[in-house]
Order: sequence, then C-alpha cells, then structure tokens
Amino acid sequence: MTAHAYIQYDDVPEALLETALRHRDTVTGARLIAFDNSPFSGEISETSEGLTQIEFAWPHSVELRHALGDWLTYYGIDFTVVM
Repeated sequence: MTAHAYIQYDDVPEALLETALRHRDTVTGARLIAFDNSPFSGEISETSEGLTQIEFAWPHSVELRHALGDWLTYYGIDFTVVM
C-alpha cells in the first residue's frame, strides 16, 4: 500500500522556506522542494480549493517514517497521512 503525507505550504515556517531548494523535474514537470534537514523532498501542488500543498511519500520503513514525522513535528508543521 502506498501512503503520502500532506502539509499546507502556508504552515511551513518562513525560515525553512527561505533556505529551501526548489527544482522542476524535467521529465514530469513536477515542482519539487527540499528543506534543510528534511529526510525527503516533497512535491508542490495546488488543491481543488486553490490551496498550495506539499506531498511527501510516506515511507514503508518505520525508521524513515519516524524521521519524516519527527522532522515535521520538530518544526510544528501539521500533516495528514493518506493511505
């Protein structure tokens, strides 16, 4: 089963946004973002309601899941995991 974690772009602290690396994938056109100390990069997209969100793959590995969840929690970023 594949799961994804979603965060709202507006919930990301300004300090993280200022130092984030952004890249557009040349094959898929996806807008990617990588934050300092985050174990994974995410994909920026728009919801049907017009909100900007960031989607992360939710790892199968417990250790990697905890690393991502701990990073989000450390920075006070609310997230939702959808399976």
